[in-house]
Amino acid sequence: MPLLDTRNGKDLIGTFIADIVLQILSFAAHSERDNIRKRQAEGIAAARARGIHMGRPAKQLPENFGELIRQWEGKQIPLQKVLELCG
Repeated sequence: MPLLDTRNGKDLIGTFIADIVLQILSFAAHSERDNIRKRQAEGIAAARARGIHMGRPAKQLPENFGELIRQWEGKQIPLQKVLELCG
């Protein structure tokens, strides 16, 4: 955009105008980002209100999980074995 080109004619007025235009564009981009975040938060809240689960599904732990952890902490079984038994 010729108005923003400061390579030629680096006079005070040209630089001033370019700075103002860039500040306006920066403000517009920042405002749009804020609007996007607000709409996204509203959508997430609406989905949660409808009972929609977001994120990774929960993994069921085996019934003997506590015992496996105690054995691992006591250095009786290695972590790889615990992971295999938990699936």
